[in-house]
Amino acid sequence: MSTPSSSRSGADRCPGLLTPFVSADGAMVRLRIPGGRTNASTVAAVSSLAKDLGDPDITLTSRGSLQLRGLPQPLPRELITAIGDLDLVPSGAHDKARNIVADPAPGLDDLVAELDAGLLADPGLAGLPGRFLLAVAEPDGPVLAQPWDIAIVDERRPEARGTGPHDPRGRLEGRGTARVLVDGHSVVVDRADAPRAALDVARRFLAVRPDERTWNVRDLPASEDADGATAAQGASRADLLPGGTPFAVAPGEPPAPGPVGDDLVALVPLGLLTPAMALSLDEVGGVLRRPSSPGGPVSRLRPEGPSHLDHRVVVTPWRSIVLPGGAEYADDLAAAGLVTTPDSPWSVLTACAGAPSCNRTTTPTRRIAQEAAPFVDVDGPPVHVIGCDRACGHPAREHAISLNPSCAADVVAAQRS
Repeated sequence: MSTPSSSRSGADRCPGLLTPFVSADGAMVRLRIPGGRTNASTVAAVSSLAKDLGDPDITLTSRGSLQLRGLPQPLPRELITAIGDLDLVPSGAHDKARNIVADPAPGLDDLVAELDAGLLADPGLAGLPGRFLLAVAEPDGPVLAQPWDIAIVDERRPEARGTGPHDPRGRLEGRGTARVLVDGHSVVVDRADAPRAALDVARRFLAVRPDERTWNVRDLPASEDADGATAAQGASRADLLPGGTPFAVAPGEPPAPGPVGDDLVALVPLGLLTPAMALSLDEVGGVLRRPSSPGGPVSRLRPEGPSHLDHRVVVTPWRSIVLPGGAEYADDLAAAGLVTTPDSPWSVLTACAGAPSCNRTTTPTRRIAQEAAPFVDVDGPPVHVIGCDRACGHPAREHAISLNPSCAADVVAAQRS
């Protein structure tokens, strides 16, 4: 039976801090942020490193990671030391294994933390491929649309707030149960046991995968092939979750940019977080920096800084950042370049790195996307601009593709086709 791993030559080449990928614009490193849970000061510190050592813009990836590009190779020792001081890579061995995406609701924070802690505590799980993805979600959370391998679905009921179940403010009540999902099947466990049960599945995957070309659960054979015959040899996907029963997910839509109650969803255009954006986020978080001069982008903040705000932020897989308590500062963040209203073309327009950053194409995808932005249909389907058929960074939801466009009109035509 043919699987996606058949044509691969070996292990995945996903970058980490200790295993950079060298592209046309220099070395690239990816910093995993489990569940996107971090704080504004950490994002600002990473931005400062990017500005000093490479491409000044941080890339927010489709897995909620922070990516730095254009770095010297070999990497400067000061970069590795500074990232270590920020505790973003608590285990060098697990650098590429901590791939956890999660809905932004704070009621999931403990599950994300326990899942990450359990992963770090097991030396064997350091062998998970860089493309292997764990997810933590609410019953119809938008993160379930991501290409996860194992998911935990918290089945507690959201508190009634007059908002959707994946509202960033939503807090879940009761102890309850959770589902562990693998390949369209699930088992129900006590909520407290869900991280352990999910990691048990990950251990089974590592035990049965035939070689390092098998990156994901979907690379294993199904329990039956198209003709109904049982897999001829080796373990199948069904073997990963004993007692699993069929279960279908119904992901909701990602939170749109803008205020959500007291909180704020701030979209990062093209996923490129500029130094000005990072500085503004940090100032609004009231962590380290203050407005440098009257009339600056956050000059209306009171002199002592917004210390009443929660400094926690969530980096989402939709290239946005959730700021608890940040709704009243939407205009300040918009002045720095973040999108804080739902009626923006950047809600439906994304692009791969393209030329000159990537040596697989000569198409300047990001520049063309910027030129197309005023003309795309905000209410139309998402469109992803790419320079080759790898389609790096594509959104998980259904979308149109503009491959090697020569101009903005090609992008608009692709969205309308």
